[in-house]
This record gives sequence, structure tokens and C-alpha cells, in this order.
Amino acid sequence: MIEAAFVILALYICSIVLFYIGHKRVSYFLVANHATTIKFSIIVPFRNEIENLPRLLESLQLLKYPPSHFEVIFVNDASTDVSEEHILEVLKHTTINFQILQNTPNQTSPKKAAIALAIATAKHPWIITTDADCSVHHNWLQILNDFILKNNPICVAMPVDYSVTNSFLQRYQQLDNWSLQAVTAGSFGLGNMLLSNGANFAYAKEAFKRVNGFEDNLHIASGDDIFLLEKFKELFPKKIGYLKSRNAVVTTKPVDSWKQVISQRVRWASKTTKQKNVLSKLVGILVFAINIVVISTPVLAFWHPDKVIIVSAIVVFKIFTDLLLLRKSLQFFKKPFPLFSFLISVYVYPVITVWVVVSSFSGNYVWKGRSFKKQQK
Repeated sequence: MIEAAFVILALYICSIVLFYIGHKRVSYFLVANHATTIKFSIIVPFRNEIENLPRLLESLQLLKYPPSHFEVIFVNDASTDVSEEHILEVLKHTTINFQILQNTPNQTSPKKAAIALAIATAKHPWIITTDADCSVHHNWLQILNDFILKNNPICVAMPVDYSVTNSFLQRYQQLDNWSLQAVTAGSFGLGNMLLSNGANFAYAKEAFKRVNGFEDNLHIASGDDIFLLEKFKELFPKKIGYLKSRNAVVTTKPVDSWKQVISQRVRWASKTTKQKNVLSKLVGILVFAINIVVISTPVLAFWHPDKVIIVSAIVVFKIFTDLLLLRKSLQFFKKPFPLFSFLISVYVYPVITVWVVVSSFSGNYVWKGRSFKKQQK
């Protein structure tokens, strides 16, 4: 058993080192002062977001980009609060070109349906998706404009960060996100893109049409970003970029309870078996395995008291391996390291990960007041 644990640890360390190398291969992109020529359609699906919309709307008004070169398409996904009225009240006296659409009801994948509806009415050649609980950097569009003009991609993934307090619940989500962001950038640097985040994702409208949009995965509730990325990789393998710039960061907020943390991650995990990327599945299995190992270390130490030091070494090596990758995110986001929260997470994270993986087998979860069930198709 201990020998197997060390094999899994060795494979895990190798994978993290590769992502670390990949992250270093992705260069920081600086403002290139290109002429502002790209026109964007920003899509924001929302459902009962009255508490979060003020931050997003304020950040949109602070964008340093010509109002003639972007529009914002909000898609109301059956809100029962005053979100729509708030958007109208705040933006009606601004120079922002915006519209509010009503999502088609009773969709298996409401967010994909909302994005597809907005793209069908979008005026501009480039689509950007973000969420109603986000805020954007004032140079967000300008840096993306410069990146597109310099690199000529059809799809651009961009970083997402959390705005947190000192609570462990929020720090835990921040640490988890930093890991995901490092893996995302690392996979792009290795040339095998595994992840993207729909809260900060841009692509050419024509490319969306070329890959037939969300066709073939509308029966899966989540994955508006991952499945689209896979389609782009298949048709345009050399035309996908990662914009590594703090000017491109979108900031979102963590969820408010552990129950929501579990539901959110079950939502993310439930699409894994539907992904085509074999490497993505292998990484998922390896992460699950190493977390099983970490959870098992107290039992191993109890049954093999003569090997306590060896068993403890597994946890220590896992900690330092995770720190290696987290360091890349800390450097990029320029945030202080929450050491205490990290140490607590050493065992909290594996427990939640295993719980989420087991729960995802059913494919059932609750999100934004809706119940989603596993689709067999």
C-alpha cells in the first residue's frame, strides 16, 4: 500500500512540475499600444444577481475603450428579483451600448442557451463571456485588443481571481482557484489546453459558428467554456491563446457556504466524463488518487507505526509540490500567501475532492435555485 502511494505521489509530482514548466513558457503580455480596432460583444447571463450586479456595472462604466467598439448583452435567465430593473436604471444614462434579452425557459443547459441566444444577436465579430458576479479591469478590452492584433488567435482564455475576506471558506476557494489558474496557464504553455473559464473567455463569432456552437453538448448543464475550448482545439489547434496579463484579470466572488462549494464543484466535475481530452481525464484521475492517498495517511501511520516517518514524507512532499505550482499564481496575482488556510486545506481539500468526485457520479446537483439531474445522452 505504501509503495503504491509513493508511485502515485511520483506521478503527481511529475505532472505538477510539467504544469510549472508550462506556466513559465507562457510569457507575460504587456500593453502593446495597438490601435483600437477590435469590436467586442460582451455577454452576461444573469439570474437573481441584484447583490452582485453593482460591481460589474461599475467596472463596465470604467472601461477605457471607445463605447462605439463594444456592446454588452445581458441575458435574463428567469430572474425573480429586480436585477433587470437595476441594469436598466444604472446604464440608461451612460454611453454603454447594451440590451437585455430573455433566455428561453426550461433549458437543460440554461447558460449555454443564454450565450447562444446572445451570440445570435451580437453585432460585433468578437465575443467575450463573463458572469454577473464579476468585475473587470479598466484595461480589459484594450489588452485583449492588443493581444488579438499581435497574435491573430480565434480564441483567448484569460485569468480569473477571487476577491476574498479572511474567512477560511473564502480563502479555501481562493487557493483552489489559484491551483486551477496555474494548471490552466501551464496546460497552454505545454500546448495541450485543458481548462478555460467562462467568466473570462473570448472567441471570434465566426469560429463559434464554424464549430457549430454548443451543438452536441447542450444536454450537459455545465461546460460552456470547456466543451467550446475542445471544439476550437480540434478545428483551430494553433489559433488558441492564453492572455497572461493582470490587465486581463476578471475578479469574481466566492460562494457563501460549504454546501454551495460542494454543489459548484459537483457541477464542474459532472462534465468531466463527457470531455474528449484524454490527458484531462488522466489528470483528474491522478488528482483523485493523490487525495485518496493523503486521506489514507493517518490510517497508514496507525497500521504501520514503524513507518510513520515514511508516511509523513508523503504528505510533506505533496505540500511542497502544491506550493511549487501555487507560487506561480502568487507571483502573477501579486497576492499574499494565506499560509494558515493552506495548512488547514492540506486535509480539507482531499476530503472535499473525494466527496465531490463521488457525488458527481450521480450528476445531480442544485445551482442557482435549480435542480440539475444527470443526462444519459
